[in-house]
Amino acid sequence: MKNMLIASAVAAVLSIGPAGAMAASADDLAQIREQLQGLMQRVDKLEQENTELKAENENLKAQDDYLKAETKGLRKDAATLASDAGKVKGADWAGRITAKGDLRYRYEWIEDPTRQGVVSGLQGVNETEQSRHRIRARLGFDAKITDTLLVGLQVATGGDDPRSSNQTLGGASSRKAIGFDLAYFDWKFATWGNLIGGKMKYPFLRPGQSLFYDGDVNPEGLAMQFNRGMFFGSAFGFLVDERNNAARSSTSSSTPATTTLTNCIAEAGRTCSKDVYTLGAQIGARFPIGSSTLVAAVGYSDLKNGQGQRPFYNNNANGNTLTGPFSGLAYDYNIIEGLAEFNTQVGTLPLQVWANYAQNEDPDDLNTAWGAGVLLGKASNYRTWEAGFGYQVVEKDALFGQVIDSDFGDGTTDTEGWVIRAGWAPVRNTSLNATYFINSRFVDVPVNAVYGTKTDYDRLQLDFNMKF
Repeated sequence: MKNMLIASAVAAVLSIGPAGAMAASADDLAQIREQLQGLMQRVDKLEQENTELKAENENLKAQDDYLKAETKGLRKDAATLASDAGKVKGADWAGRITAKGDLRYRYEWIEDPTRQGVVSGLQGVNETEQSRHRIRARLGFDAKITDTLLVGLQVATGGDDPRSSNQTLGGASSRKAIGFDLAYFDWKFATWGNLIGGKMKYPFLRPGQSLFYDGDVNPEGLAMQFNRGMFFGSAFGFLVDERNNAARSSTSSSTPATTTLTNCIAEAGRTCSKDVYTLGAQIGARFPIGSSTLVAAVGYSDLKNGQGQRPFYNNNANGNTLTGPFSGLAYDYNIIEGLAEFNTQVGTLPLQVWANYAQNEDPDDLNTAWGAGVLLGKASNYRTWEAGFGYQVVEKDALFGQVIDSDFGDGTTDTEGWVIRAGWAPVRNTSLNATYFINSRFVDVPVNAVYGTKTDYDRLQLDFNMKF
């Protein structure tokens, strides 16, 4: 462009011709030259600006290509992050669930003179003895729904037996029954309190190895627990049985209910249409004594609408007194309970000493239970061990027979005797345990005229426990 402008300017000057050139003054030539020079400067400036615009255009094009590439990369990264976020969310949910379980293999030997006559017509059979192999399997999980709400579920062998999750091996390798063992929520509504509902573990403290309550019984209902400083406690309401006037007797699934007998005796102003439930509460404290701890608590429970009712599972009173034409429970069970547990250290070994006392306020006689024991060591970690013993007395109507331990004295009241136990953990999460019951049954009330009172009852259990 610059060369074309110069050529045009020269052509314009030459077109003047000689005459014109002579007529033109020196000033005119100087002015033309000055204009030509300014024009050339403007041309140079335009060329420079054009070059800069081309460079900027190239730069913008490069930036556009870069931005397109970056956008594509960001989209890919966003998709990856979304996928990772989903994985993190799934991992977070999985982290809120804790699985747990255990398996126990047991060999059990029982000697009970009252078994004579149970097996009849078989020669060479010692009817007083029984031996069997049993398993107990439990599998469950705890799910943390929120920071304050937990849900627990667990299934176990044993079918519908409320006091045992053991399953005896045999039966031509038949399938073993499994049922819901736990199904509850636990809401921590305050730093000091929890509300629990469903089928739950006992919400109150049981001392040491006390056998007032069977460890396999998981009551059903609602409970509130509190812990504040050294103090603790609970209040609970458990449903025992739903009943009405036309209700059939409660039995296991293997024993069909009958419609010919009512569930209770309508006497002394009682009705047969009310549900049976237990209300109770416990309060206690933990007292530090140097490096040791003393725990003490008192409690009260009341079986509502139970008196006069026929027994609640398999129609078995488990030793409680029965009366009336349909064998209803003779007494109410308004039980006051006290307990103490002292935990200390002997060298490197934990030592626990405990005691438990209960009295039923309804009957005037045979209404007291007590137990005490010692446990040294703890079979839990690698090559740790434990050993202990306890003594217990449960009079006939001291405790509600539906919930007492099913092993001591064959799971009935009116019993007394020793429990000797030992355990060793060969590796972590496993243990070998031995428990020997040296008991007496029918201590105060004879089973019949043949056996009289204080019938011996021995039971040996050898367990291999595995936890995971």
